[in-house]
This record gives sequence, C-alpha cells and structure tokens, in this order.
Amino acid sequence: MTVDNSFTMKKFQSMEIIYVTFSQITKLPYVECDPETFDDQVYMFTEEEAAKEFAKSYVEKNTPLLTVKVLRKQMPNFYMGLYAEGVNMVIFHEGGQTRRIELEQIFPKPGVQLTVVYFLQELRKPNQRRDDAERMQHLRELEEEMLVNLMRSKFILAIDISQVQGEFDPANPGPDVRIPYIKNQNEDIFQPLFSDIGEFQKFRPDPQAKLRLAAIPFQHLLPYLMKQAKGFVINPSGFNLLLTREQLQRIMGAQAQSVRPNLEAMMAQAAAAQAQKNAQNNAVNDEVKEHVDETENTAAETDNEE
Repeated sequence: MTVDNSFTMKKFQSMEIIYVTFSQITKLPYVECDPETFDDQVYMFTEEEAAKEFAKSYVEKNTPLLTVKVLRKQMPNFYMGLYAEGVNMVIFHEGGQTRRIELEQIFPKPGVQLTVVYFLQELRKPNQRRDDAERMQHLRELEEEMLVNLMRSKFILAIDISQVQGEFDPANPGPDVRIPYIKNQNEDIFQPLFSDIGEFQKFRPDPQAKLRLAAIPFQHLLPYLMKQAKGFVINPSGFNLLLTREQLQRIMGAQAQSVRPNLEAMMAQAAAAQAQKNAQNNAVNDEVKEHVDETENTAAETDNEE
C-alpha cells in the first residue's frame, strides 16, 4: 500500500532541527535492518525528549545509543552520509505518530551522473561526422538510458531567502525570494540544478547567502523554472548539462514514447559549447551572477553584488 507522505515532506522542508539516534559504539547514526521488509533504517525525531526516551529503551538490549541534534545547514551532508552507509528508510517520529519514509523522498540519491557522463563523453567528442550511422545509433542508446535515469531522479533546487523578512513560508514565498542563475556567452539565463550536495557546494556563489534547498522530482521541474530562464543547467560546475524549456516539455510529453528527437538539439548545444571553448578557452558558464528576482521582469538585467 502506498502511503502519502506529502504533508510530512513539507514538515521536513520547514524543520530547523531534527534529532537522530546515534550508536555510541560507531559514533554513526544507529541503523537497523527491518526483519520484515529488510529496509536499512534510521530513527529521526522532532522532539529531543522523545529521542532520548527511545534511546533509553535500547539499554536493556545492551545497545548504547545517544541523541544527536542535526541543524538545517547540516542536513544535506547528513543525508549524503546516510546514503554512504547504505540507509534507505527513515522512521520518523513526530509527537505520538510514527511514519516510514524512504530516504529518497527526503533527499535525492546521487546516481544519475554516470549515465549523463557516458552520454556527454560521446556527444562532445570533437571532429565527429554526423553521417556516422553507427555512432548516431550509439548516441541515441546512451541518450535514452540517460533520460530514463533523469526521469527517475530528483534534483536539488536552491532558493535564496536572505532578504525574506520574518519566517519563510514555502507555500507562499513572496517577492523577496531570489533564485540563483547563470548566464552563458549569449546572455541566456539558465537556472542551476544539482544532482547531489557535493555539486551544489562546488557551485555555491555566495557562502554567506541564506539558502533553502529542495529536492524536486525531474517530472515536476517545469513549474519551478522562472519565466526569464531559457532552461535548467544540471551540475554547472561539473558535467554542465543544458536542458531548455522546449526540451523539457518534449521529454515530459514523450515519457512513453521515443525520446530520440531530442538528440539533435543536444548535439547543436554541444557544438556551440565547443566553439565557445575553442574561441575563449572557457565553457558555456563563464559568468555567474549572484541572484535574480523570480517575480520581476527586469531582474535578469540587474547586476547583483558579489
């Protein structure tokens, strides 16, 4: 039976602190294997006292636990650490209620990178002939595999709430919320997305900015694309995959159909990017602006302070 955790997900996005049970032996989050589902699970709490009471219950099992406070700014790295441990499930305690939530629902799992890398390595090879039927077939196969993985993935979207007065409400962000963006050589605006927290940290333009991170499923990305942007750029400091609004619309509309028509547009993008690199010894993302106001048409032309 599928459980709707959408309300709980909103809770996670707004929480400033969570409490996690750690093993005193390993000094890592305490992990159990569920005997029925075989999920590798950790325990999280909204209240410190509840976490401490849970830890006490394990004393008789000769399993010493401790309660660790995880702050919002620590959460991305914490979740990445859970993936490294092999955790796939969170047992979330809120008041008297307990929910089972897949870790991927809370924070996207790294994994899309490899298929993108395989595709872009072949796509961006210099001096390739377009009439090479064998290579084109191979490219299409790599593209299809990549798009299948993209559709299954979530990506990190960052918003800047440094100028928001009072408590930030995700359901009603208001005009003071600003969106990081990138301009290419043609002054086109692209909105950055990240496959994991490591890619986000490589890009982060202003360490002092107060940012909120949200994990958005690929198929739900279009509503988050600001009107001034031409598209998204995935991992701009890494493999730098550009997806225009039109390409996204085509992909979304072709989930059950062939996605091969998308390949020609990607090849054109790769050729343009290579030409710019040869001319200026730089990739597409040569200029990073700090932020853009999502609600103002003129924001794309505003020079933000570094």
